[in-house]
Amino acid sequence: MEELDKIKEISQSIKRINQKFRLLKLLRLAKEEYDRNNYEGCIDNCLRLLEVNPNNPVALRGLGCAMQSLGKPDEAINCYREALKHSEKKEVEYTLIGTVYYIQDNFEEALKYYNLAIEANDDYEPAYEGRNQAMLENHLMLMDLQDELVEREIRGNY
Repeated sequence: MEELDKIKEISQSIKRINQKFRLLKLLRLAKEEYDRNNYEGCIDNCLRLLEVNPNNPVALRGLGCAMQSLGKPDEAINCYREALKHSEKKEVEYTLIGTVYYIQDNFEEALKYYNLAIEANDDYEPAYEGRNQAMLENHLMLMDLQDELVEREIRGNY
């Protein structure tokens, strides 16, 4: 009986290893498709992976990146938020969400998420880079607005 239990245990281990190899293969394929700008192919591979492991944050991130590249920012944010629920590296998702807002020129929201990323991991350089860029863009936007208001005032006084 003890030998039968060991055989079952070995069989289960082999199944888990095979599943991990399958997941890694699908992740690699999704990344290759993304790198080729074949976002639909990336999405297909991510969805196949999510059928096997619905809480895989890497697949959810990949899906979000593909959605973002296809010009679907709301869907990208939804994917990143779902990944956030299952991720041990929350700074990655926070930074990705911040980047979506940054691209939309919503610098306040971008800063909020970059700061959350830094709180999650104060060594995560991409969050600092994103935050610094968002702060700079926000500052430049305020300076442009200030210049425009001064210009209007000057024109109004003549």
